[in-house]
Amino acid sequence: MAGAGWKSFSTGDLISASEFQTFIQDQVVQVYANATARDTALGTSDAEGMFCFLKDSDTLQFYDGSNWVSFIGDGDITGVTITTAGTSGLSGGATASSGAFSSTLAIAPNSATSATVASADLVLIGDADDSNAVKKTTVADIVALAPSGVSLGLVLALS
Repeated sequence: MAGAGWKSFSTGDLISASEFQTFIQDQVVQVYANATARDTALGTSDAEGMFCFLKDSDTLQFYDGSNWVSFIGDGDITGVTITTAGTSGLSGGATASSGAFSSTLAIAPNSATSATVASADLVLIGDADDSNAVKKTTVADIVALAPSGVSLGLVLALS
């Protein structure tokens, strides 16, 4: 009867051994010192959907009908490393295993490759008049700002 749902009991209700097993024992998180203690206590009365907590490994498990399986698992991310190589554009990175960490994106012009500028290429702008929001425009839009008959070169001031 495992997985029979929820039953609401009232004061004075009689409960059979089968109901007790189904509604009480099978639908709680049972706590054991370790997997050996769990297997000894339960014997062959494992029922699909049962949960247990193992104190030795701080692991929550459930019985899937044939095996005890970790509910959440150990996870596979134990740390994050931010690469700060010269070509990564990042500086100030660190290794962190938990919590918040930060790094600064720095533009390194000397590490950039050269390119032929096309009118549809995008240029990023830090708009100082709009809360320093990052925006984009095209090379064609910048050229259109110059009065007619004037040759315009692209100048970037980096600090």
